[in-house]
Amino acid sequence: MTLRYSAHLNTLYGAVPWPSRPARAAGDGFGCVELWAPPADQREVLALELDRLALEVACVNTAEGPYADDFGQLGNPAAAAWWREDFRQTLAFARRIRAGAINVLAGGRLAGSSRGNQLATAHANLAWALTTLREGDPQLLLEPLNAADRRSPLLRGVDDARALIDRLDRPGSLRLLFDAYHLFQEESDLLAVLRDAEDCIGHIQIADWPGRGRPGTGRIPFPELLDAIERLGYDGWIGLEHFPHPAEEPTVPPAPHRRTAATGGPA
Repeated sequence: MTLRYSAHLNTLYGAVPWPSRPARAAGDGFGCVELWAPPADQREVLALELDRLALEVACVNTAEGPYADDFGQLGNPAAAAWWREDFRQTLAFARRIRAGAINVLAGGRLAGSSRGNQLATAHANLAWALTTLREGDPQLLLEPLNAADRRSPLLRGVDDARALIDRLDRPGSLRLLFDAYHLFQEESDLLAVLRDAEDCIGHIQIADWPGRGRPGTGRIPFPELLDAIERLGYDGWIGLEHFPHPAEEPTVPPAPHRRTAATGGPA
């Protein structure tokens, strides 16, 4: 079994103008890409490029929000109407580009609103969003974030995300985004929590810590992590959501992390 990697258009190619990013990824050997929420005025241009290049799309994000420091509005009681309209637009775009998943950004804790009230809002918004899905639509993902990079995230660990996922009980439509960079900072044992979350993982993203650099440049034990992912039988895409060093060129598969059925280890 060979693990499959998708190129993140925002991190790996952030210095490239939007319309040119898919072609750069394809030129570097990637067959799949993923992205945060793209600029509204670039969506159709981007979709046409993805069509032309026959690139798969692993994941796209909902929008962060109307303010500079936002990172999602799912749990904002005052923004339910805004969030639902953004979700409609994101779902339409995800259908257009045949994305496999939508990362539903939960956002952070808000002054003047209890955590319970925010979680109730997140539950209500997700329950509504699930009713809009039809057969063949992208699955929805919840991503726990670390509290060092983001201001007091509403979802900080796997248990936080699982509580919402289990309560809604739509395992084929709502799953966990396992981001190794974030969870390494929040969980006491990254490999253990990976094994525990096996049944609800919908997508995986990787970057090293500290610095969110290429895997192998920091402290996350990537040979062990990738071996564990392979042993789980995970057959989805693994998103390369790291920022390259200026001297690096993105490559696929990302050395030294190619896995093979014969060796089970780095090539």
